[in-house]
Amino acid sequence: MFILTIYISFNLFYNLIYNLYLSKLSNEKIINHIIESTKNEKKSPLLSKYQKPENILKTEFTFFENNNNNTINVDNTTSKNNLVYIYSTHETESYSDKYLEVYNINPTVKTMSYILKDYLYDLGINVLVEENSVTEILKKNNWSYKYSYDASKELVQKKINETPTLKLIIDLHRDSAPLSKTLMTYKEIPYAKILFVVGAEHENYEQNYNLAQTLNDYLNEEIPGITRGISKKSGPGVNGIYNQNLSSNSVLIELGGQYNEIEELNNSLKILSKVILKYLEGE
Repeated sequence: MFILTIYISFNLFYNLIYNLYLSKLSNEKIINHIIESTKNEKKSPLLSKYQKPENILKTEFTFFENNNNNTINVDNTTSKNNLVYIYSTHETESYSDKYLEVYNINPTVKTMSYILKDYLYDLGINVLVEENSVTEILKKNNWSYKYSYDASKELVQKKINETPTLKLIIDLHRDSAPLSKTLMTYKEIPYAKILFVVGAEHENYEQNYNLAQTLNDYLNEEIPGITRGISKKSGPGVNGIYNQNLSSNSVLIELGGQYNEIEELNNSLKILSKVILKYLEGE
């Protein structure tokens, strides 16, 4: 009985201290904590119960089910002063779950959208992440996957009409490419490489291209070689527009590939958030 009392007391005390510790962390430190905790779980089995990202997510993030996979999400308060809107036409694109599979967390482009939102919020930028599902629109209209851009167009046009303050519209994707093309190391820090895609089959595509070029240049100034450049798309077999005709402030970003891990993606999102701030300040 005495031993049981001590064990329960230790658990309660540790849980209290741990929660206080988490409550004082910035968004960046919370995300880093998730990464480090998952990597180091085997090194500290006694306290692993309190080092699982699942326990952090229940208090700091909203944990919800999407297509039978759990994904990291956060509160998403709408504001008339939102400057950045992030959505994902291919919202189910996922990444390596090497460190998160044990917790049944599937990191997707939607996950990365909310992490980017947190970093931008810490920099004082109001961000709106699309909460409605492209997949549900496809199902509702009985459309196949190839109509994803038609589905996301409904969401983007609605947000543009509702939020005239938007200065940047990001369609966040994940590329399907080998790790040799989507991973780099700079000063011993791993980064998921970034590719910009511009549709060249609408009249004002040059404005979208200039936006992508600016972000591309800023990123490479921060981390040389972090981008894979800009892919200009036109001709048979490609979309060629990607809803960029709706706004000259639209950009399609391919963040890493299917083999990138959350640490590499997270490192790139930190840099991307700084670059977005620099871009908005220059507007």
